[in-house]
Amino acid sequence: MFVKTKERGGRTQFFLCIPERGGNSGNSWKTVEHSVSLGETLELSSAQWQEILRKSPDFRSVPLENVLDVVERYVAERRLASEILDGLREAVREPTRKSGGHSRSERRSQEDEYTKALRLLGLPPGSSDDQIESAFRKAARRHHPDVGGDPAKFRELVDARNLLSSRHWEPDAQAAKRRSP
Repeated sequence: MFVKTKERGGRTQFFLCIPERGGNSGNSWKTVEHSVSLGETLELSSAQWQEILRKSPDFRSVPLENVLDVVERYVAERRLASEILDGLREAVREPTRKSGGHSRSERRSQEDEYTKALRLLGLPPGSSDDQIESAFRKAARRHHPDVGGDPAKFRELVDARNLLSSRHWEPDAQAAKRRSP
């Protein structure tokens, strides 16, 4: 993982990137780069950092402290003001404050839940929202209680979809919106 900049129209844009080997076998010479735009500044609030990284399927599973390490190194190498990362530092500390110091085990638990959700829906890491929704619908057709499926299994599928999806919508709320004039 690294930070790079691109010049666009006389402005500098920051991008957080994850490289991986590409090709059909995953071992070819071509490197595939997944990146998310951080905009024109690294000075973002903790909520902005979390929102940007949660929207990207490639960075959704990256622990915030890893992002902090990478961006702190970038800031130090370029001798930028360290205060510009206050929002990211706050985002990294937030889970610790809420959990009373159990952040490492909670992070592990969240990673395990994420991995379990991927496995339940038969998806690879980094799947798009469309792929998540498609896999959910296929599994839901088999396990829905209305067609004789197990209600507990169906609830697991719904929870997995909600965990993996960057937007957290509830079918009941959507249906209510459609019914109301």
